[in-house]
Amino acid sequence: MMKKIILMSFIGLMLTLQGCSDDGISPEDEVRQFIENGIQAAENRNSGDLSDMLFDFYTDQNGYDKKKLVNLLRAYFFRHKNIHLFSRIRDVRMLTDREAEVVMHVAMAGQVISDVTALASLRADLYRFELDLVKEGDDWLLRSAKWKRAQMNDMN
Repeated sequence: MMKKIILMSFIGLMLTLQGCSDDGISPEDEVRQFIENGIQAAENRNSGDLSDMLFDFYTDQNGYDKKKLVNLLRAYFFRHKNIHLFSRIRDVRMLTDREAEVVMHVAMAGQVISDVTALASLRADLYRFELDLVKEGDDWLLRSAKWKRAQMNDMN
């Protein structure tokens, strides 16, 4: 019985240490993965996952808070049955290991955007985003955002 308890304790300790170990991913790579997860959630029209990616005290240039932004996303998803995004991350600036700024361009369309050359034939909306991210615990969150219309040459 004692051997079993010691064995179970040892296995538990190893699993805990494995979960805490450095898996080789840098904070910048974590930010890039966060962006990719957000793109996937948007294409899947998953407002719940996107809401989970927002800082509780989110703000943006339009004065939207987290609740208002999530409601706008739900309305957008209701009106648009197909959402396809094509993104280009221009810059990831790590302010600290727990804060980052991202500049990216995103094309949004109702059809799959295979590459940048396909944008010319689609009626895609192009935007430039400036994102302010913060890491709480193990999770990156979007703290604030700015966006404006972009031009086709911004996607190159």
